Formats: sequence, structure tokens, C-alpha cells
Amino acid sequence: MEKLSIFSRILLTFKILFSVLFLGFISLAIFFVYVINKEAKFAIGAGTQGTQFSQFIFAKLIKDFPTYSDAFFEKSVPYNKRGFYYEGFQLLNRAVDLNPKEHLGYRGWIKLNKLKDYQGAIKDFEKLDSLTPNYFDVNGGSINYLLAAAYQGAGNFEKSRTFYEKLFKADEKQYPIFPISYVNYGILLGNMGLHRLAIKQFDISLNKSNYKFAESYYNKALIYKKLGEKDSVQILLKRALDSYDQGYKINDIYNEAFNELYRDDIIRQIE
Repeated sequence: MEKLSIFSRILLTFKILFSVLFLGFISLAIFFVYVINKEAKFAIGAGTQGTQFSQFIFAKLIKDFPTYSDAFFEKSVPYNKRGFYYEGFQLLNRAVDLNPKEHLGYRGWIKLNKLKDYQGAIKDFEKLDSLTPNYFDVNGGSINYLLAAAYQGAGNFEKSRTFYEKLFKADEKQYPIFPISYVNYGILLGNMGLHRLAIKQFDISLNKSNYKFAESYYNKALIYKKLGEKDSVQILLKRALDSYDQGYKINDIYNEAFNELYRDDIIRQIE
């Protein structure tokens, strides 16, 4: 029998190792999918979110446990993050139907921040608020702030203002209020013609932290422009541009942020 060359022996060794690893992976996959319990499957699926393997895990969970709302919810997340809202909302709506207290807030947040469906967001947030009247935290934010932003986006400024006032009155006791809340409240007051109150909110946002929002300087400049104070306008616009160029602005890596400011907006005002 002719001896194998060194290269052929190395190649054969690699083929054997690959076959062993592949069989091991298949065995582990079978174990994960068909042997371990529901909670462990969910943890594995959530930990590999967005992969085909993760979606397969959640599909299996949905098949085996058709009333498991968290499986529908987690399977929806990659679709909604990537903009496939038709597929995402089919799953997310089912999660909400099964457990509205747990998933209404996220659906409202998606409607507000991604779809700009302000009326749909209001409906979800108000339903959630009626189900959980003493619970403030929704997807990392205050339900009062989210309702204020949704009404602001929908053009109902008076209703929006009531929720901003609720936010500043009650939520500081629950957790710190983010400076962005004062920025957007200032924009609201400016749109209502309450110029001095708007300036006060922009000043609060600038004094609350070292994060100097370009939006605070920019919208404060617009107020001073309406008031005819031209010297202040140019100073504030230059500060807005500096802050913007340093990255101190409202943004969202997935979609256009609420009341997002663009560099061209500042340049046009300066010119």
C-alpha cells in the first residue's frame, strides 16, 4: 500500500477534526433545542439575538409554548431593529395580546421613536398607564416623558405640557431626569410662544451635566432671534456648532431622533 504524502495526511487529519467538530455542534444543537428546559432555551436565544440560530430557538419555543409572550417578543426584536416592521409587528402584537403589561411599553416606544406613529404610541402608553398606574419606567425612560413626547409630536402641545409637568414634579423621586427632557420641553414651550420659559428650560439642560446639547444652544438662539437680541443669537449659534462638531447632540444609531438637529440647520442660521 502506497504511503500517504505529508500533505495528504495533514488534509485527512483536518477532515477528521472538522467532522468531529461538526458532529459535536449538531449534538449540542439537538441538546439545546430538544432536551433543555424552556428558560434555558430562552436564555440561549436571547444571548444570540439576531442570528438564525436564535430565531430558530424562538420559533421552536413558540411552537412548543404558543402562549409564551416573551418568545414572540424576543423573536420580534431583530426585525424591528432592522426596519422589517411588518414581520416584527406580527410577532410583537401577539406578545402584547398575551401580556399587555409586559410588552405595551416597548411597542409604544417603537411607534414613537421608529415609526413616528404618535397617535399609536399615545394609545399604547395610556393603556399601559391605566394597567400599571404606579409604574414609571418604560424601556429605560419615564412613561410621563414618553407621553409628553408623543403628544408633542402629534401637535397637542397643551396635553404634552401637562405630562412634562408631571415628569418634573413626580419622576425625580423615582430616578434622575435626563437633560434631554428639558431640551424637548424648551422646544415645546418655544412653539407655544412662551419664550422666557423656553429659555429657562434650555438653561436647565445646559447646567444639569457636562453634556452641552447643541440643540439647547440652537433652539435658545432661535428664541433670542424672535426676541430681536441679535448679538446673543450669533454667540449661541457658534456654541451650537462647536457642540455639534464635538458630538454633543441628540442622536439614535438606529433612526432619526425626536427633534433631531442637523449641522446644515445651524449653518443656515449662521449665514
